[in-house]
This record gives sequence, C-alpha cells and structure tokens, in this order.
Amino acid sequence: MKKKYGQNFLINKEIINQIIKIANINNNSEILEIGPGNGALTKQIIIKKPKKFIAIEIDKSLKKEIGEIFLNNTNYEILFFDALKFKEYDKFSKNFTIISNLPYNISIPLLIKWIYQLDKVPHSNQMILMFQKEVAERILANNNSKKFGRISILCSAFFDIKKIIDVGKNNFFPVPKVNSTVLLFNTLKSFKFNIKDIKYLEKVTNILFNNRRKKLRKKIETLFTKKTIEENMLNKYYDCRVENLTSEIFFYLASIYKLN
Repeated sequence: MKKKYGQNFLINKEIINQIIKIANINNNSEILEIGPGNGALTKQIIIKKPKKFIAIEIDKSLKKEIGEIFLNNTNYEILFFDALKFKEYDKFSKNFTIISNLPYNISIPLLIKWIYQLDKVPHSNQMILMFQKEVAERILANNNSKKFGRISILCSAFFDIKKIIDVGKNNFFPVPKVNSTVLLFNTLKSFKFNIKDIKYLEKVTNILFNNRRKKLRKKIETLFTKKTIEENMLNKYYDCRVENLTSEIFFYLASIYKLN
C-alpha cells in the first residue's frame, strides 16, 4: 500500500455490514467500488451476487491481494486504473450503484466528476460514500452556515442526501488523523437544475464564494450586465453575504447568467 494514494482501510465489520445493507444489493444490481484496498467491502459485495461488479484500484502494489478475490468470478472485474479517468458509462448496461470508502485526497474531484456524468446514460442512481467528516458536513450544509459552499449547492441540485453514520478514525488501518462520515446519495428523478447548464452554476458559485465575507454587490455587478440586474431586480442581493443565499437562489442566478 502506497501512502501517496491517501488510503485508509475500513476494518470494522459492523460498519461494513451496515453499508452493504443500505446498498440493498440483489442479482439484478450493477455495482462500482472505488478503492477496494484490502477487499473488506469487496468481499461482502460479492457475497450478495450482483449482476455486474467492477472495482477500480490505482495502487498496483495491492494487485496480488485484491486480485485473488476476483479469480473465480467471471462477471466481476478489478481494474488497476485512475478512478478520475474512468468512464463509468462505457462499462455499465444500466444505472448503477457506487459504493466506496473514498480516498480522502480525491473525494471531492470524484464526486464532481460523477455529478458531471449525470447527463450520460447510464449513470449512478445511488451512491454510498465515505468522506472525511469535515467534507461530509460541507456537502450536507444549508445556507446561513459557515460550511455552506459550492459543493453543498452542486450536490443539492441533483441528489437527495442522507447522513448514515459517523465513523471514528480507530475503525481504519492505518489510523487516519480525522474521523469520517458515510453519506447516502439518491439521484433525483427530477433535477433542480439543468445538468447540461452546470458550467453556469459552477461559474456563479465560483465568483460569489470568492472572499465569502464580503457583501455581494461587486460580485453581482461582475457577473451580470446593468440591464440584467435592473430587469431581474438583482440589486436586492447587494447587501447579502453569500451564505445567506439559498441553493434555489443560486439555481435562479445561474439560469439568468446563461442568458446574460
């Protein structure tokens, strides 16, 4: 195992079983696991006999250990590949479930990648993901909170998200410096924002959350023409700070920005 990949293996069997139970795997399920590591979650997924199962592991030093789990399972495969470059929609025949104890150092980039893939067919319809606890709190945060930010807004546009369990650092090997949290993401059947316009939402959130303690007047004037501000009465947000805006206001501003 190489430290540079930021892996900490979950060793608590009760938590592993809880994750597997939430996934509700059956013989029609298609499953993707990122970072199987020592195979603790992997073995339990295979026991449930999903229709299709792919595991992605970047650390080739684990090839012998994790590869042996897949030897007698012709419908399942382990790929030693960079998960950030993997095109999930090319490997699955239907919407699939992602289960992962995410490597801390790529958890947000992976999540954003999967959000962008929601305009592909197939895409994930459920994700059970473990994050560093502080990152999970940012994902779940609502407006008027210091932890409310760009990732909170992006996730709320496309997922119903529930906290499943906090996981103390002593449930991992090697023991990390921080605690973790498992989140359940169910992909919304009707998105709150058009996935094809996500670049506009990213642009608006990027500008407005830059130097978040400042009021929004100059930022709004940077994003929008004077005519657009007047026609949509955006001056009402001038004296707000960014965390005071709801996700719905961000969706509204991004839709106006597209037409600006």
